[in-house]
Amino acid sequence: MEIGLVTKSVSGQYTVKTEKDEYICKPRGLFRKDGFKPLCGDIAEFEITDISDKEGYIQKIKERKNSLIRPPVANVDTSVIVFSINNPKLDEFLIDLLILASRAHKIQSILCINKSDLADDDKLRLVMKEYEKCGCEIIVTDALHVDNLDRFSKVISSGITVFAGQSGAGKSTLINALTKTKSMQTGILSRKIERGKNTTRHCQLLPYMEGYIVDTPGFSKFDPGLLEPEAIKDMYNEFDKYKLVCKFNDCKHINEKGCAVIKAVEENLIPIGRYNRYKMIYNMSKEALKNRRGY
Repeated sequence: MEIGLVTKSVSGQYTVKTEKDEYICKPRGLFRKDGFKPLCGDIAEFEITDISDKEGYIQKIKERKNSLIRPPVANVDTSVIVFSINNPKLDEFLIDLLILASRAHKIQSILCINKSDLADDDKLRLVMKEYEKCGCEIIVTDALHVDNLDRFSKVISSGITVFAGQSGAGKSTLINALTKTKSMQTGILSRKIERGKNTTRHCQLLPYMEGYIVDTPGFSKFDPGLLEPEAIKDMYNEFDKYKLVCKFNDCKHINEKGCAVIKAVEENLIPIGRYNRYKMIYNMSKEALKNRRGY
């Protein structure tokens, strides 16, 4: 039995890369019966059925550390959350959701402020201050003019990296600049709705240094209802310094008396924007949980 990395999926056939070669494989029938599909990023055990044509059958998928639905990829190490200050307009709510989505899947996040050439310096500083204590490295880039991309080499040089964020923020342009290819089709931002058109057609892993970049530019939305309400408060690094001295051990940091997090917000020690969006996300998640339970 051979072991390899699933690097591409097309019409039910999977490219599996070993240390020496690549094989086009089909999954065994049991996968279809169980409603299970291999994903890019999977570690697969497969049997070679034709050595000359490099074909095989996937027999088993190793246990995943995580998996995403969109893009359909497994064993992700890093997410690059791409956004711009304007063109398209900054969407902090989406940024916060994508940070939470990454943490829920135990994925390291990097915030990439792209299109820096179009950003107002004062607004740029405010956004960086808003997220300086969120636990994510912040990289300011201008992918179109290949500015400040060298910093990415250190943080996504290994493992599997996905790109997420606002449509039209330049994810595809950024991937093309990093890989020095034109593998990603880039879209044109709609002036009427200030939203980029989705240009993704497939999903595969592009080799990048010692790792891979998922060529699907990630996801541009995330449902707060997928988060467990009680887990959300522990995903905010800004709260860590204060939550241990809250009056109640199970403090939700919403309206409880003696909440040290709320006091820190009032003293401008925690960005009020991040905190207000936390409350919105918590309440949306809690409401979704009630709907699932039916009470």
